[in-house]
Amino acid sequence: MSKLINNNNFKEDNSHNKKAYEFIDKHLPVTYVDLTISCIIKKGHPVPSKALIRNVRNKTILRNDILLALVEVAHENKEAIEKIKLLTSQ
Repeated sequence: MSKLINNNNFKEDNSHNKKAYEFIDKHLPVTYVDLTISCIIKKGHPVPSKALIRNVRNKTILRNDILLALVEVAHENKEAIEKIKLLTSQ
């Protein structure tokens, strides 16, 4: 297993990053790493390591491209949950 980097100096200077992390905390599925890699591959970007994705998720590294992919995965998960609730409530 790869080592996670511990960075105590992480600062959220931008309010949009703070909102993104709040959204991720609420809606990101447990199996987010492979889904995030798939999202990044669809965009044609080079594949980051799983440890790098986890570090961005844990706020130890700030990479906006990976953060965007995490938000997109969380958004897809939120929509799927809402659709399931809608279909099962009938």
